[in-house]
Amino acid sequence: MNSRLVVASFVVITSFALGGCSAGAQPRPVGASSAPAIEVEQAAATVDIRLARSLLDQEDALTDAQIVEAARGKGIAATVDGDTVVYTMTRSQQADMLAQMRSSAQESADELVADETNSVTAVEFNDPMTSFKVSVDRDRYGALESLLALGFYMQGAIFQQFNGVGADDIDVIVDFVDDASGEVLESGSYQEMRENLQQ
Repeated sequence: MNSRLVVASFVVITSFALGGCSAGAQPRPVGASSAPAIEVEQAAATVDIRLARSLLDQEDALTDAQIVEAARGKGIAATVDGDTVVYTMTRSQQADMLAQMRSSAQESADELVADETNSVTAVEFNDPMTSFKVSVDRDRYGALESLLALGFYMQGAIFQQFNGVGADDIDVIVDFVDDASGEVLESGSYQEMRENLQQ
């Protein structure tokens, strides 16, 4: 699997975890605009999660009814208001979805490590998905592989927003590390990416 396909797989997995929408939906990178793509409002028994519709259905391929039905199939209520989709679920359902997102992130990381066409030998991330350590074979590491960070930024940022972290407070640090010496070869953050996009 090459770098582009790995990034694409991260995006599709996140789409499934959040909305259960069609595989054809390609979310745009979080942070492309100053408005938060996801907002969480907590009440006594439920959590309302507001997502930009274009995050889940960039090609505008789904009808309002399909979005609502996909949520209903997971036992979650959904309403559509223009470019906003509001999912209402219990805290338990939210916790289950967060766990699913972590599991999907681990599966993608394992797949990346198993792919012998790249230099990645291990991927570790913390529980809140704010930090990713990508160990690589320095002799095989290429500059284009740093683009893999985009996938980690996407997963970490959406996970944090889904978990209730404010859009201005989220960050994801990605370090590419020499697996032999531990030296950090490259490092970047989600917030740096946002700033670059806004310039």
